[in-house]
Amino acid sequence: MKEEPRHLRGNRNRTMNATNHASLRALLKQVETLRHSIHDFKMPNEGARPSGSLPRRFVAEAGALIGDLQHTRELISPIHFGAIGITLGRSDSIAKFFAFSFTNQDKRPLHALADAPFFGSGVYAIYYHGKKEAAYRPLSGSETPIYVGKADPKNPQAETVEEQGQSLYLRLKEHSKSMSKADLPLTDFYYRAAPIQTGMQAAVEDFMIRLFRPIWNKEIKICFGIGKHGDSATTRRNKRSPWDTMHPGRKWAAGTESDQLSRREIEKLIAEHFAKHPVIPDRDHLFKLLSLE
Repeated sequence: MKEEPRHLRGNRNRTMNATNHASLRALLKQVETLRHSIHDFKMPNEGARPSGSLPRRFVAEAGALIGDLQHTRELISPIHFGAIGITLGRSDSIAKFFAFSFTNQDKRPLHALADAPFFGSGVYAIYYHGKKEAAYRPLSGSETPIYVGKADPKNPQAETVEEQGQSLYLRLKEHSKSMSKADLPLTDFYYRAAPIQTGMQAAVEDFMIRLFRPIWNKEIKICFGIGKHGDSATTRRNKRSPWDTMHPGRKWAAGTESDQLSRREIEKLIAEHFAKHPVIPDRDHLFKLLSLE
């Protein structure tokens, strides 16, 4: 087969390059138009999702478009992107991404928890919205939770929320029972809960405790103890947890002989804590903080 002359081959390559560049410019223009359309899109009601065939078609076509864009980027780039083969479970970057997503969901009333059971393990947060407890008033309605926790999956190898079980729901239900026994009105409390990839819950919980410093968490060493399940008769000489001192009502705690801290000492520590670590009033302040973390 006769080899094509070099000058003809060069001309053809230049023509192909010009065509490709024109196509790329057209693609970039379409991407820019799409970006503006997404930016301008507003849901009619936050929390309400449009129904019908059009939204379903959009979801399907958007997924296909994302795949096409990723494939095109790979073809164009001189550097191969590929997928991450190994991830580090305690990455703050992953935890921060989760915190953005987690706090972007609406809070739900804790008193209505029993009417809305759900599957999944992961991380949850409890928020105070009341006025009755003076020590907690700085938290009321804010984005700073009073408590952050995790719930491990029923199956350590779970890959779906069904396999994870109802770990989050049951843990929140357990806390609700403790609060009810202590005459804390559940109507004063809200929660967020999100199932996450099995194995990531500890890293995310640790990040969120460091971010929010919730006063009911044992790591903050102020008003800890809500997670205790009771002292046996042989350990009743242990001192009562600060949480049970602030919120008496659990029978097994009443049998404990003395407090670790007096109520006045706990309230003083809470006030000092808020002076040193101001609460995060709203999502705007929280998102700014996350972007700087």
